[in-house]
Amino acid sequence: MRCYRVAPLKLDDPELRPWHDAMAIAVLYWKLTIAKWPSDVMRRYCIDTLKNANWKLKLHRYATASLKMLQLLIRVSDLGKNLYRWEADRIFYTFAPLSFIMSHSESEIGKTAYVDQCYDTNKLRKMDDKPDRLSALPDHLLFHILSSFEMKDVIRTGVLSKRWRLLWTSAHNLCFSHSPESNRDVTEFIKSTDDTLILSKPSKLNEFAVEFLYSNRFVDHVNRWMIFVKIKSVEVVDLNLLRRRGLEEGYSLPQLMYSNVCLRKMKLSNCNLVPKEGIYWTALRVLALWYAKLSLEVVDVICSGCPGLESLKFCMCFGVPAFHINSNSVKKLVIREYWQQEHEDNDGDDDADKELTIWARNVTSLEISACLYKKIPVLQNVQALVHAKRYFGREHEDDESDVRTDQKMLKDLLVSLGHVEKLSIGPWCLQVLTILESRNWRCPLMKCKYLTLHTRLGELERPGSAILLQSCPQVEILIISSDGSTFEHNNSGFNEDSNDLTGENYWISRPCWGRRLKTLRIYDTWIYESCYFEQIMPFLEAVLKNGIVLEKIILTPFKDGISIYPMQHARVTQKLLSFPRSSEDVVIVFSSFY
Repeated sequence: MRCYRVAPLKLDDPELRPWHDAMAIAVLYWKLTIAKWPSDVMRRYCIDTLKNANWKLKLHRYATASLKMLQLLIRVSDLGKNLYRWEADRIFYTFAPLSFIMSHSESEIGKTAYVDQCYDTNKLRKMDDKPDRLSALPDHLLFHILSSFEMKDVIRTGVLSKRWRLLWTSAHNLCFSHSPESNRDVTEFIKSTDDTLILSKPSKLNEFAVEFLYSNRFVDHVNRWMIFVKIKSVEVVDLNLLRRRGLEEGYSLPQLMYSNVCLRKMKLSNCNLVPKEGIYWTALRVLALWYAKLSLEVVDVICSGCPGLESLKFCMCFGVPAFHINSNSVKKLVIREYWQQEHEDNDGDDDADKELTIWARNVTSLEISACLYKKIPVLQNVQALVHAKRYFGREHEDDESDVRTDQKMLKDLLVSLGHVEKLSIGPWCLQVLTILESRNWRCPLMKCKYLTLHTRLGELERPGSAILLQSCPQVEILIISSDGSTFEHNNSGFNEDSNDLTGENYWISRPCWGRRLKTLRIYDTWIYESCYFEQIMPFLEAVLKNGIVLEKIILTPFKDGISIYPMQHARVTQKLLSFPRSSEDVVIVFSSFY
């Protein structure tokens, strides 16, 4: 068994002492500013400590010596409500809350005058003459540093020094974000975005990303942004226009965007494609559409107008009865959730109208996930598939006819995927397999070598998992993930046999499986919980018994960075060590990084 540990940082190291001092100063400032009415004792203590620590000089010194300290400055600046004002030749923040407490003045002029008295201009002039290691870096490195910040933080770096004052205007990555929960008005966000784009200097940009709650009244602003994208030859575009479902129509991409030879990656959310003269995106490699109204013509135009397209994602889209991917270049196709429309609630009961046909002759990786509403996925011409992920569910009226429809759908899918090497199955599909298993249905043999099951092996998914494992005799790597799922199938057709389902010998009594299994990995720490311990242990016992070529079992000892209780770990370890093993080379590893 192996366990990975990270040695803690020692604050005694000479290189880390500046960090310790600066963090202490930041904490003092935080304590001083969060108190709405601090006591006189607390106020005097904080002010005296800050003065004695010469906090402005220290923050400047450490910020110019370390990129991480620069990030700390920006984070600290967010602690107050009215945070800062700056002057062109100064390299630090003047905090309004701090000046208010120190001056006890109601006047903004009085606050500024008092804080200005704290500056030692001679010392500032000497500091400006000293070499600044961060500002001494070449421009391309500074631009790379700025690319890791959000745009609001990039702009704030202009207060660090004269060189940084307008450096942000040359940034090659422009990323803007406004949360609907933010106190800042969205109109103010739109205006600041417009102003920033006007000051942008590069003739060519790497990335442009914007996210905010969209309304039709902002259509002219978004159109101007798209003109900016076209002029600046942006390579990566992420236009995430949030919306309140059902309130307004989506944004229509302007015609000038359909001919662009610079785009390499594009994600559009709540944007409809309405090309009048086709699409010409010769350099596009990745395209993701969210909340888009589609048609057969739009899908066909995308495939024909993007000769280099490799990855195509349709997430929560609607309006299209089939995905006909007639492209030689598209290798990865993702269909994530079908977005239910109100008029579809009154559709007829004809299964032909519910079919969602997927025709993808050159696709090697296909993912169908989330809720498909009432749609029935039907695969055609998918012989090139190597990796398939089925993590979806359907909604229906829970009657017997719908149960039969689900069973037929899953049978057809498994037959179509019999040749794939990597297969991922979600809990909803496993529950349907459980019903089929109770009716003595035989799953077709599959050539899968890498199998992922999204389950905790509960009683409604255990028989389905067993029948699938028996139908995949060539599996070498088995992954069991505890990813949660909101899909729960109607199991009215499931004939429960308590002796067969809950007995400790359930897995041992099954026909031999896992003969070629080499690696088993179980994610997350749910196996240590008492309610799952009794379910997973018989399964692990069967794996150790059947795995004649088994090499390792990998279990996760941490959850959210917190180690499990030693007693839980000891119980699992002792139980595993007590099981007989068919492979002498098997190793049980407790690690999150293996």
